[in-house]
Amino acid sequence: MTTSIVISRYNENLEWINKLSLKANLFIYNKGQQFQIPATIKQSKFINLPNVGRESHTWVYHIYKNYEDLSDNIIFLQGRIDDLGCMAFQDISKYIKGLEKESFCASRFGLLTPFHWNNDNLSIPWDKRYKKSWNQGKISKNKLGFRKFSKQLFPNISLFVPTSYGGCFSVRKEAVQQYQKNFYLKLLNFLDKHEHPIEAHYFERLWCYMFSKNSLLNKAILDVFKTKIERNLLNKF
Repeated sequence: MTTSIVISRYNENLEWINKLSLKANLFIYNKGQQFQIPATIKQSKFINLPNVGRESHTWVYHIYKNYEDLSDNIIFLQGRIDDLGCMAFQDISKYIKGLEKESFCASRFGLLTPFHWNNDNLSIPWDKRYKKSWNQGKISKNKLGFRKFSKQLFPNISLFVPTSYGGCFSVRKEAVQQYQKNFYLKLLNFLDKHEHPIEAHYFERLWCYMFSKNSLLNKAILDVFKTKIERNLLNKF
């Protein structure tokens, strides 16, 4: 079984890669400033890309460009993962272990419900990370909105759908290749025209359904309760 680790970098320090013990082909996609790659990092490929579409663009670009030669297991990671809390495994090998029984693996799952579908902009206008950019018009909008956009791509998508956040996950090759290569070209067209398209956030929430449909729904429900319990405990201290 072959494994690839695909990293989407902006201006993050990648020294943490030195700690990886997993044997894998390494792809580093750089969307930020040019930097000197640490000599200790033995990357398979280093690719400069225009700064468009956030990490969603990077994932789709990698799939499209390597469609015929994908590894059996693919791990997609942001340039920094130690600030994502429960949304990213710090032990990267867990992404591979999670694929032993499922076609898609994330460190923590969530749940999309009718409440989320009715929120076309995914609360981004109120999110402190994006509020300023939203108010300045630096995040593009979509006329369809989240639900209609998703239905356009996946007509049979249900009202209750497992999701993951943070853009870090692993997936099996056969799950990726259940869609034709032109499907990913279609996705690229949503992501390659703007530095920060709203569709990048749509896709972040759709990866799990895209690659595993509703097979992880029960796990997602359990993870939602787990997250709520953890937050309640945190608020007590």
